[in-house]
Amino acid sequence: MKTIQNLELPSWDDFPDIDLYMDQLVSLGNRYLTELSTNQITASMVNSYVKKGLITRPVKKKYQRQHIAELLMVSLFKAVYSLESVKQVIQQIFAEESAQSAYNNFAALFNYDLRLINGENIPDVTKVANTEPVINKIEEYTIRASIYQMLGQKEIALQAPAPRAKEQKKH
Repeated sequence: MKTIQNLELPSWDDFPDIDLYMDQLVSLGNRYLTELSTNQITASMVNSYVKKGLITRPVKKKYQRQHIAELLMVSLFKAVYSLESVKQVIQQIFAEESAQSAYNNFAALFNYDLRLINGENIPDVTKVANTEPVINKIEEYTIRASIYQMLGQKEIALQAPAPRAKEQKKH
């Protein structure tokens, strides 16, 4: 397991620049989130997210970079908020700028907060992402809530006692 110092979301440029089929999208999403989320992404989850408008519809059953970005954000936020709230936050984030800029700013803020929580000496957040001096508070609170939820789950998993072997019944 990676330590918090090594955790981070990929940037937009880290995403494949080819279209992906559902199984490839699910596999990639799980690989990116393996250390950040306790839940595995499934094809039925992706279909549900598309149906509910959390992720844009694929083009001819193929998923692009924007879909990867949306999937990562939904997967992180849904651990903390209702799907309707997640939908509103993601729509707001993507409405303000291009999908690439919106995701890169989100990833930069997410990674910034991870380093901040870890106590690293880091530059001002406005220099990390292309954001206004006043950061969108909803986005910032959502990111922090999902990070704290993830860290809490990891701590619980680390603190949990090892499962005991079932005691044999004595006759």
